[in-house]
Amino acid sequence: MMKKWSDLSILEVADLYRRKEMSPVEFVGSTFEKLKEVDSKLNSFITVMESEAKEAAKEAEAAFLRNEVKHVLYGIPFSVKDLYFTKGVRTTCGSHILKEYIPDTTAPLVTKLQDSGAILIGKTNMLEFAYGIVHPDYGQTNNPWDVTKTAGGSSGGSAASVAAGIGLFSLGSDTGGSIRIPASYCGIAGLKPTYGLLSLEGLFPLSPSLDHAGPMAKSAEDLMVVMEALVQGLPSEKLPINKNIIIGILPADKISDVTSEVFRIYEDALKHVHNIGWTVKEVDLKYFDQTEEIVMNVLLPEAALIHEKWLSRKEEYAQLTYKQIEAGLSHRSLDYLKAKRELMNAREDVDQVLKKADFLLMPTVPYPAPEEDPALEEDNEMKFTGLFNVTGHPAMTINAGFTKNKLPVGLQLVGRRLDDKRLIETAAKLEKLLGKSMKGIKMNV
Repeated sequence: MMKKWSDLSILEVADLYRRKEMSPVEFVGSTFEKLKEVDSKLNSFITVMESEAKEAAKEAEAAFLRNEVKHVLYGIPFSVKDLYFTKGVRTTCGSHILKEYIPDTTAPLVTKLQDSGAILIGKTNMLEFAYGIVHPDYGQTNNPWDVTKTAGGSSGGSAASVAAGIGLFSLGSDTGGSIRIPASYCGIAGLKPTYGLLSLEGLFPLSPSLDHAGPMAKSAEDLMVVMEALVQGLPSEKLPINKNIIIGILPADKISDVTSEVFRIYEDALKHVHNIGWTVKEVDLKYFDQTEEIVMNVLLPEAALIHEKWLSRKEEYAQLTYKQIEAGLSHRSLDYLKAKRELMNAREDVDQVLKKADFLLMPTVPYPAPEEDPALEEDNEMKFTGLFNVTGHPAMTINAGFTKNKLPVGLQLVGRRLDDKRLIETAAKLEKLLGKSMKGIKMNV
């Protein structure tokens, strides 16, 4: 029995196009039907680009009928978080201040995908300026597995739409976990690449020292297709990989505060890893417990500098966003400079750890999706993700199972800097190993 169209992978759709068993017009049309069917419950899009996308789908269909050889992403629908600039299409950053802002340029990453023939279907909902709280103008993005829960932040619209089958992939951004956290909550794969590997040009910044652009898709295999379109010659680190892969894990006390079901899924994954002969070895990350302090000491002043020009527009911000901007304005410069130094030290520490282990494995978030996005600094949501924004190492989440209440749980795999390709390949193996089966588990939408 053929899969539902919304469940197909990028490579499966590309193959159907080439065999003329499906046309881009049909597939893109079905994508918008899905959007209209479920997005009133999810609230995952800010701007929908239906007429532009359907026009592009007609062009793609004509190219396939002419048997023109095209990129694997040709005719594949995708979305971008609404902080990627798109020429002639509004870019709100989930804010009131930029509610009607229409850029005159397009972010190079979006241009690369469109040049490959991928079809942009819209701009996804996000936390205001990616800064930890949703603006009331837009409202929270809900989780497709349970719409009473959040899809996470700040790239929640991207995660929810991909999980629900509205487009096959999306571009998000990640400053403390904003790709990996919502991907974990929504049961998809999300990659924060090596710092600097993907251009941040044409993305509205939050904290330039910590910001990363990255893709989100249903699987690691789909992420590889997208990354290869974004980075010609996707890098692999020159350090030799061990024949017997060594997986570094955190000491038990660093995992002790995760929920029992997250722990069960993590333990189950480790058993699978043992069974295929990979070695599991405990590692010590010296800066693990200082992550939040370093992140906030860098993020608060950098974000304040970006928003300083709008200080007179307090009423237009969500209350908590403005409060964080104010906190950044009074932040001690010495604390910022010390944190920037610690950033380099932490990077060197993780480099050293990854000379003895090939990859690190840990939960992505200590718990499954909550009802609302937790406030920045008041929670341990980025306990496992934030360190790798500090160090710049590539880190990605894959779906590893479900709780008894049928909420997804992600596991995070971390690799050496500029070893993104091998990280994605290993994550794909781990996905298959865990049998990421969703049989019998039904989405709420």
